[in-house]
Amino acid sequence: MNQPKALLASIITSLLFTPLTSFAEEPTGKLKTVKVEANALGNTTEQTGAYTTGSMNTATKMDLSVRETPQSVAVITSAQIEDLNISTINEALDTATGITVKRTETDRTYFEARGFDINNFQVDGLGTPLHWDLLEGDIDMALYDRVEIIRGASGLMSGLGSPAATINLVRKRPTAETQASLNLTRGRWDDTRAVLDASGSLTSGIRARAVVSEQSKDSHLQDYHKDLSTSYGVIEADLGLNTLLTAGISRQKSEADSPMWGALTLTYLGDDGKTYMTNFDQSMNSSADWAYWDVQTTKSFVELDHTWDNGWNTKATYTRTKTRGAQELLYVYGTLNEDMSGLGGWAGKFDRETDQEQFDLATTGSFTTGSLSHQFVVGFNQAESDLQERALYDYTTGNGFPAIDNMATWTGDTPHPTFNDEEPGSAITDKQTGAYIAGQFSLSDDLKLLAGARAARYNSSGSSYGAAQATNEDVVVPYVGLTYDISQQLTAYTSYTETFTPQTELDAQLDRLAPTTGVNKELGVKGEFFDGLLNTSVAVFATELQDFAIQLGFNEETGKFYYGGADYESQGFELELAGQITDQLKMTLGYTSLTVDDHQGEVARTFTPKQSLKLSASFNPEWQPALTLGSFVEYRSDTYLRGTVIKQDALTLVDTFARYQLNDHVAFGLNLNNITNESYLTSFEYAQAYYAEPRNISGSVTVKF
Repeated sequence: MNQPKALLASIITSLLFTPLTSFAEEPTGKLKTVKVEANALGNTTEQTGAYTTGSMNTATKMDLSVRETPQSVAVITSAQIEDLNISTINEALDTATGITVKRTETDRTYFEARGFDINNFQVDGLGTPLHWDLLEGDIDMALYDRVEIIRGASGLMSGLGSPAATINLVRKRPTAETQASLNLTRGRWDDTRAVLDASGSLTSGIRARAVVSEQSKDSHLQDYHKDLSTSYGVIEADLGLNTLLTAGISRQKSEADSPMWGALTLTYLGDDGKTYMTNFDQSMNSSADWAYWDVQTTKSFVELDHTWDNGWNTKATYTRTKTRGAQELLYVYGTLNEDMSGLGGWAGKFDRETDQEQFDLATTGSFTTGSLSHQFVVGFNQAESDLQERALYDYTTGNGFPAIDNMATWTGDTPHPTFNDEEPGSAITDKQTGAYIAGQFSLSDDLKLLAGARAARYNSSGSSYGAAQATNEDVVVPYVGLTYDISQQLTAYTSYTETFTPQTELDAQLDRLAPTTGVNKELGVKGEFFDGLLNTSVAVFATELQDFAIQLGFNEETGKFYYGGADYESQGFELELAGQITDQLKMTLGYTSLTVDDHQGEVARTFTPKQSLKLSASFNPEWQPALTLGSFVEYRSDTYLRGTVIKQDALTLVDTFARYQLNDHVAFGLNLNNITNESYLTSFEYAQAYYAEPRNISGSVTVKF
């Protein structure tokens, strides 16, 4: 075992297997024991200060604790978001166990778990897969209480999607008590952010909340600038003792100047005819000075929640999401020579609109048979998404731009293109209708079966850049899990989950490929300590992606590529610890080890670290209760792109923070990121990348009214 592996193993072993009684003992003159309070945590994390949650329902819609859920689950809480000064979903998921945030371009991001891309994003448990499996722009975290993560397939609730993971962003809700806060942050590269959050009762039985966030920042990348603004309003009203009506709307704008479409070329051809890896300055940007990437998203929702006299609950939810994207972009491509010549440019102008509507109706409740209690959920949902995209290019002078003489001195100063060549673009309508049923059934006091299924019908019509998107599928997706309470604190579990994704690619006979099926098999042990204030888990998993379309050749008669279905499998081990260790110490620790094999049995997706460790810690010293100190540490093993010279050595990233509570109303914060000033690439899956942020610092002040 090499030194990094030995260090990781030592940390993992000591944290996981140290007897919990040792945490509860009173170290002489240092830390106090944890104060355990009954039902200390619920499913809302704000104002709890916790690094875990009491319950979550992303996997099944039933409010189960982390320990009761027979899958690897995690939560990024309000306290973690505040401690690490997290402002966007990308920054949040950077801290999550087993999640890789792939910043392939400045304003288009891919996410990965267990070796596969994540496309299942939800808000309050509802969502449809991201178009093209990526996120455009960013998501401001100001209006969210927490992020819940289910690693592995989760088709019971989502139906469609990859077997990688499901990301559920949970909105903040109104509070009965009046509260208001203003947070101001200032950081390197003129990064300025302000967040105003106010909540409280308007009249008896009516509560409201409003959140407004504005951020403007330059970048370590030359000429790159981004503005992110968000507004959110929500109101809820008690319609009698047992019925709650909630309605809300949010709007977000992400506006970027000089963004990258594609990124830096990572290889060049030497004078000796050999290929070498490039080494640009960290500030290098391949964009043009006229380029922009704007995305505006409006989300509205209405919920009606009723609790019946027998304690069962029925909830109906309608959501609508409208997104408008507008971009003018420059793509730099070609074979780079040793003298930094050889590249050219290709310009594109895009206008895109998506309109998604969803409806969900679910009833949940519990019942008993003899002395055993059970939970049950049954529901129906429907989703429809319309995508319209127009694409224009500049072909007036070849590909629109002459060769770039010297990429090393590129400043983005190039003429504005003439966009008059129109491509077919995209016009796609997706519809999904599904019914689901599941239950947690107690087979004995210690043994519980969690079983369910989703029956779904999926239809797609339209075209994307000349390729037909017609799809019709009827599927049944099973969900099976088993938990056994080894003791009052430990539970063993196993689960089998599935998901599916229709495909539009054609095989050599011009028949459409079967849907991609995702399968997750998992076995693990979970621990719940200090009445749920601390959760631990160890899991082994095998995640399969079956019949995934890969390009096999080109049909000259049809003028199109043809595809075949291939299987991939990832196997690995995960460990996670999240919560409160003592009165003074909170942490999350996550370790992942995985390998991915392709359909030929060869190691695949080598751009994903085989090993990663993430540690967030917050320490509130007894000798200075107003002071909080903490850090985030991430270790990634070495990565490379198979068949190329592109590689990145193992690296360790370290952030640190300090916060001082001056009084009940005012707190100051200081965050220092990448303190070792590591220079590394964001992601190179597509043989392009750019450099991540070097060392930077930010300061903040929070005022509560």
